[in-house]
Amino acid sequence: MKATSILSLIASASLAFADVTLREAAKDFSIGVAAASHRFGNEAYIDAVSEFNTMVAENGCKLSSLQPQKGVYDFSDCDAHYEMAQKLGQKFRGHCLIWFNYQPEWFQNITDSQEMEQTIVDHITTVLTHYKGKIDTWDVVNEAIEDESTGENGTWELRDTFISRALPNFIDVAFKTAREVDPSVKLFYNDYDIEGIDIRKGMKTNAVYNFVKDMVERGVPIDGVGLQYHLHTDKTVKYENVIETMKRFGDLGLEVQITEMDVNSVEGNTKEAFDLQAKLYGEGVKACLDSPNCTAFLIWGVGDSDSWRSDGYPLAFNSDYTPKPAYYAMLDVLKEYNGIVDEDIEATEYVTEYVTEDCDDEVEDSDDDQEVAVGDDVQVDEEEDSASDEE
Repeated sequence: MKATSILSLIASASLAFADVTLREAAKDFSIGVAAASHRFGNEAYIDAVSEFNTMVAENGCKLSSLQPQKGVYDFSDCDAHYEMAQKLGQKFRGHCLIWFNYQPEWFQNITDSQEMEQTIVDHITTVLTHYKGKIDTWDVVNEAIEDESTGENGTWELRDTFISRALPNFIDVAFKTAREVDPSVKLFYNDYDIEGIDIRKGMKTNAVYNFVKDMVERGVPIDGVGLQYHLHTDKTVKYENVIETMKRFGDLGLEVQITEMDVNSVEGNTKEAFDLQAKLYGEGVKACLDSPNCTAFLIWGVGDSDSWRSDGYPLAFNSDYTPKPAYYAMLDVLKEYNGIVDEDIEATEYVTEYVTEDCDDEVEDSDDDQEVAVGDDVQVDEEEDSASDEE
């Protein structure tokens, strides 16, 4: 199936397709969603989450949640996510062990290299030991490469952060520690704007490729690269270029996963924008399915109002957790790939009720939301100029 045929899939999507869930259509392929435990009491939310066979915590498994005070660990929120995934019969993906953004003050204040190294070793050892045998994939390091890296002549630049200033080789330390603690866990590097030549002219993609290639050549343990896949309706990627990017990493012996997909609508909640979102979501799933080394596809959030980009209606479900065109596009791609046919169901063109109310009206206060509001860093609108996966 050519990439352009996604449009025809979208046009034929049917309301009746809801009789087959995403996880049923995916079969053994991992299709996942980022969830937040403070919404687990919402039945409609859980129904939407249940569509997927894999879960990742939006914030509950990050250092800021697990170790709010130095040496004092609190696994309650991460455990709550893991336990819900178990209840729903889902795999659980770990995100993320080391990240520079939204971190507690005690961590940001570390300037001594030995103290930083010991802190990283202690955190990874404690967390991976706690989840040993439970979580089989972790984002070890998140967003460590400078956005403006050119990738020329095999180069890359580390992002200038309190971690890299204190310990320039922190990535090696993190990955080596993770492998030592749990040799069975798959270790990923995760970043945004690395989907190929359509984003930043491919320069950051090249930089991250050079960076992980160097890790592989030096024997630093790494199993895969997470492509966050945060798009805009005016900043998109082409299926064939994503395929090429995945192949490049595959040639290094690495898996890839699409880890945080969303599509910010710069036009608002229009039919045209939602149709384009659907096309992009469908092509993202298809690119992963068509790449032998792509092992999972995850979207970053459930309903539009839950998203860190809520003004852009970026997700596959409306604010009331009813499906959007993007949901049906993903479903159709999975069904076609796995040969699932609803022979007894008459297909009718889907009709989507576009949400018109302000998303903010439906967002409830929560610890996760407050973390963004009062965190150590402030999220800026241009995610390509800052860390991009905090809600």
